[in-house]
Amino acid sequence: MTLFNAFVAQPIPGLAVTIAVSAAFLMGFARSGLGTGGFVVSPLMVLGLGATDGLAVVAVLMLPAAVLGVWQHRGEAGPSLLRPLIPAAFVGTSIGGLLLWLLVAAGQMDLIHRRIELVVAGLSLVYVAMMALRNQIANIGGGPAAPRPLGIFLVGTGLGVSQTVANSGAPLLTVYFVRHGIDKARFVAAQLDFLLVQNLLKLVPLLLLDILHLGNAGAALVLIPVTMIGSLVGERFYQAASKRLFFGFYIALLVVGFVVSVLLIIGRARVLSLI
Repeated sequence: MTLFNAFVAQPIPGLAVTIAVSAAFLMGFARSGLGTGGFVVSPLMVLGLGATDGLAVVAVLMLPAAVLGVWQHRGEAGPSLLRPLIPAAFVGTSIGGLLLWLLVAAGQMDLIHRRIELVVAGLSLVYVAMMALRNQIANIGGGPAAPRPLGIFLVGTGLGVSQTVANSGAPLLTVYFVRHGIDKARFVAAQLDFLLVQNLLKLVPLLLLDILHLGNAGAALVLIPVTMIGSLVGERFYQAASKRLFFGFYIALLVVGFVVSVLLIIGRARVLSLI
């Protein structure tokens, strides 16, 4: 096993590197520019590097993206959003770690990979649908109202579960905050603060289950500079983008996320065999 095994062991290494670099850039750009992006980056990286390596590499890349994003948006979230979110990160990650163990504890590697592909793709499609219908959801019950701590905690717990098993789920918070009329600056900052804590926590189950190891850690380290560049570009986009452009880019991510998720449902091995 080499430090770059996640690249060289792929059926089409050149394609794997291209997809991985694109996903790493999107990770940084979407984190700093939108406060989200895992629902696209996670299936894209799984398509490029395979289920377990893709899951591990995205988990590592989320850390520098979150650190830079938190620094860029420091102080914007406010304690009323963060107080229920931080304990939710611990609860959600614990539940998610148990579910991840159930996914990988039994079966041959092909079966384990297929389970993860379907979970990642399925959740990404759910989040694509949520973002596409965010305006309709925001008007349910007569329009926005101030969010309650219990509601924030429950949504944050669900996000922690989803982030642990699939590296995605931020649309849960995005739609929830839009539903309650939270402005863009606060909900992007709150998501980034939550994700920094949660991304650190989820390394524990990934290491214990041997999903993250030297064979894919090297690939993640190589891609970190790409993610950092994406973060800097994303921050410029965030500062300059109108609300229309901000959500317009979301639409573009939705299309990519939908297409890649459908490919994973078809099956990575089957798709690559056709190339």
